[in-house]
Amino acid sequence: LYLATPTEIQKFTVCQEFSHQYNNMLGDLYVPHEMPEAPKESFFKGLFGGGMRNLDREELFGESSGKANRSVAKHIPGPNANIQDLNARTTSVTSEIGKAHQLMLERGDKLSQLEERTERMANEAQQFSSSAHLLMNKYKDKKWYQL
Repeated sequence: LYLATPTEIQKFTVCQEFSHQYNNMLGDLYVPHEMPEAPKESFFKGLFGGGMRNLDREELFGESSGKANRSVAKHIPGPNANIQDLNARTTSVTSEIGKAHQLMLERGDKLSQLEERTERMANEAQQFSSSAHLLMNKYKDKKWYQL
């Protein structure tokens, strides 16, 4: 805001941050609220001239109306359905057992590798201990200025 005189504005500038925040500074004509649920209609009001009522298509023609839709086919299992179901279950159980067996074999391999690494580390630690002991014995009787 630049003033030529105390009562006259010569130049009015708006920074970019202010222009981005301008929409947030505007007031609202109303406070937004969610639409409330329609009041439930009493039995007597519906019976004695409650007027028209909005009905849902599912409520009129769906399963909640009590009448089944005739155009929708229903699956009626045949005599072989139980055998097919048993075959499907057997196949899935067999595949699960195969997966469990494979995972068990992989775990056994990993455990054997871990055992080999542990044994190798123990041998290396023993070698380090013996070489450190030999080094200590070599320099045990020498003074610091003889090293």
